[in-house]
Amino acid sequence: MQILETQSVVVKAEYIPHNITAYNNNPLIEAIRPAKSLEAFTQAILVNHDVDASVTQMNDFDRELMIELIPLTFVPSPKTFKIYRHIVKAIMVGYLHRRPFTIDYNIMQSEVGKGKDYEMPNAINLSTCISHIGISGGGKTKTIDKCLSLLPQVIEHNEYKGNLFRKEQVVYVKFEAPATKTKKGFILNFFFAIDQLLGSSHYELWKGSKANNSAFVIEAKKVAMKYNIGIVFIDEIQRCVYDSNDAKDENRSTLNFIDAFFNSIGIPMIVAGTYASWPLFQTTMSTSRRISSGISERCDGIETTVYDPVTKKHIANPFWNYYVQCYYKPHLLRNPFTFTDEITSALNFYSCGIPALFIRLIKLCYEEAIYSGLETISVDLIRDVYADQFYLLADALHALREGEVSTFEDLIKPHIKLLNPAKAGEDMSTADVVEKYCIDSDVPNPPGMSDEGVVIDMPAAKSTLIPADDFRNLSGLSRQEIAAKLDEVKS
Repeated sequence: MQILETQSVVVKAEYIPHNITAYNNNPLIEAIRPAKSLEAFTQAILVNHDVDASVTQMNDFDRELMIELIPLTFVPSPKTFKIYRHIVKAIMVGYLHRRPFTIDYNIMQSEVGKGKDYEMPNAINLSTCISHIGISGGGKTKTIDKCLSLLPQVIEHNEYKGNLFRKEQVVYVKFEAPATKTKKGFILNFFFAIDQLLGSSHYELWKGSKANNSAFVIEAKKVAMKYNIGIVFIDEIQRCVYDSNDAKDENRSTLNFIDAFFNSIGIPMIVAGTYASWPLFQTTMSTSRRISSGISERCDGIETTVYDPVTKKHIANPFWNYYVQCYYKPHLLRNPFTFTDEITSALNFYSCGIPALFIRLIKLCYEEAIYSGLETISVDLIRDVYADQFYLLADALHALREGEVSTFEDLIKPHIKLLNPAKAGEDMSTADVVEKYCIDSDVPNPPGMSDEGVVIDMPAAKSTLIPADDFRNLSGLSRQEIAAKLDEVKS
């Protein structure tokens, strides 16, 4: 099971009234701080490591170590601040009708506690859904993670205005849609994320349960209500797209099901996925209206130009210029160079402006400048690095340049042949080796290709993801050695 990276920080509740009366007299809201200003937000979220003149005199290996820090750089796009503010607003508004010490709140807790499938009345349900859809590598998950990182994840309450209030408030929880595409798999992923966060044991208690879907849903609602969840972030939502070979209709974890589950108890959602998730949004009118109730942002490659509606012309994209200059580190190399328009255009063309691929390309360019002794970055060097290191992705990137997004997504999936004929003895890709291992072992289902790597389904809907990046580390191993590595992951 691939659970998104979390850093659970429990903070003691500090109640500060808000300027708007409607948001006061509620400990769940008064413990949440208003959104930061743009300046404070940018200072908190921007990560850009300084490389001073002393680095130039370091030996080659130490300079290479400095280059390894480049992927840690994070440059927020203009949309990031907007997304952050909407997240904070969604959390605060979502708590408006979950107000402790009120009759309605007590009735809600009682109904759910008795095992009833409670649904919050639509008239008071103000929860919304934020969607972030885009191409693989566009930074969807990272953007949401960065925004959420500015919020406390768990708040511990003890007393509010003289009233005993010993509660844990999970401001946000994040997990991925299940590779199994089932309702039980979805809820088990939710349980596992809660357990990772709080040290509870909901997953262990339910992973082997033979209970029906309704029982799982009711239990999940109990958990969500018990911990006063503020918002849920569901990543890889495209995994909920199904075909005839997937789970039976009543077991499918559709967007309708996910929406109905959280919406019924007034919890807002964030969903993120690739364009392969579009079929999920072509659903019933009620679900479509609910899913579009919050902002919907696209996350694609960064263009070098943008359309100016005033002049009706394309002009230089100021964000691209700012973004690329954040990766200009002249002191990493010993010969002077600048990021000319020709260089920045080449970087954009060969990476298609996709942040994940741009970062990989610029990092490899700095490394090659040192290896080759050129000690500078030029268009020729960028072209050579692309030809040497991106040949496995060339067809996918060419498709994207031609506007064929679906073809790009199909080709970018990690079914690449990474061969070592001397050790493997035959023309078999690493992914094929993984699949053969799974079939020959006790893994219940063959592995599935996700946008991030290969997902291996384990018992009780638990799965392990082998990141695409790790395939480079597996490619030099024999099939027996790869199988041994998989045994380590599985155990």
